[in-house]
Amino acid sequence: MVSKPDTGTSTKVVEAPETEADREKKRHKIARSIVPEGSNCLPVALKEDGAPRLELAGVGKDPILCAIDTDKSRLAGLIGCWKVDLLNMGPDSVPILYQDAAPLPGHNLDVMLDERCARGYCVPKEAKLGVAKLAHMSWSLDGSKVAVLVGDDVHLFDAASKAHESSFNVRGDKGLTNDGVAVHLLGDTVFVEGADQGPYSAVWVFKTDGTQVGPINALGGKDEKPLSTYHGSFSVLDPKHVAVADHGMETLTNYEIETGKRTKSVRKLPKFPCKADEVDAYWHDGDKVTDKCKDAIEKASGFFVGSTAVMGSKNLLVVLHGDRLGELAIIDPKSLAESKKALKMPWCDAAPGGDGEKKKPEKPEKADKGDKKSSKKADKDEEKETSRSPKPKKGGDPEEGGE
Repeated sequence: MVSKPDTGTSTKVVEAPETEADREKKRHKIARSIVPEGSNCLPVALKEDGAPRLELAGVGKDPILCAIDTDKSRLAGLIGCWKVDLLNMGPDSVPILYQDAAPLPGHNLDVMLDERCARGYCVPKEAKLGVAKLAHMSWSLDGSKVAVLVGDDVHLFDAASKAHESSFNVRGDKGLTNDGVAVHLLGDTVFVEGADQGPYSAVWVFKTDGTQVGPINALGGKDEKPLSTYHGSFSVLDPKHVAVADHGMETLTNYEIETGKRTKSVRKLPKFPCKADEVDAYWHDGDKVTDKCKDAIEKASGFFVGSTAVMGSKNLLVVLHGDRLGELAIIDPKSLAESKKALKMPWCDAAPGGDGEKKKPEKPEKADKGDKKSSKKADKDEEKETSRSPKPKKGGDPEEGGE
């Protein structure tokens, strides 16, 4: 056998560069591993530490709920979305219907930055990226525009062509004093959330031409200070209004986008077994808080931390977190009190007989001949009782059928 001489050369396999389509396939695989396609229930994985976060948005007339990835090592985006089926809700429950995942209009989406591009929207070469490894994105309400916050700049794109149209800096006299962590695009207005490493955060307002409006300030007091979203939240209530919740939802400040007009609602809280400085320390991550005080505050407000809301015809619909994850609260917009029982959404059951696995019907035990007559009589009695029972009403709004 004659061996071939070694020429000293080898063939290297050159891998094709990863494309946005390749990255999308990976994200889709991650999403479907958590929320199977067509699943009309919340995955129990949402109860784990570091799980995707639930956000609520209004899309047309429908409340849409989405689970959004918060794992910064991957940021897979939208893990799953559902329509909240208010037309078929019960007294204290509501079905959710699986939807194809699509960006929630006006909401923020954190994504990994691939060189200079965020999901195919590429910032100009001259743009300063700093040390940014992730970007913050928001689609306009009509889906025609996209805002991308990278470092200290907001870049605006045409959604369909992905063409870069303009950009502006978020620093300045009326600009951010800390790091931008979220962006929201609504009409010709851009809201940028800023946060420090510590407990200070706020929301600044800009026009799409770069005009600085300034922060959303709290109402009341001699010197108005920026409202904090730390342990609170920012919500897109409807196409004309946004809101900032503070201290869970102890207060909710409604901001009219066109005029900048603000209105404030305050929630009545129970008397806490806390000293005055303990309450303040709790909301600023202080350690001088007794367990008794901490437990009381969390029982009253903990489930509102990070909650987003949408405005119905009369009431607010709010997705809850913490111990009440999986519930939607119906809130009076003036008093912030729960006006009706919370609506519980279905959780997926991993055990046999759950959402993903149909339970086989048990075979009825054979009855003795002597039991047949009594069984038929019982069936007739049950039939009469059922026919007299009131039928549940269906409602199309949280106010209807909630109680």
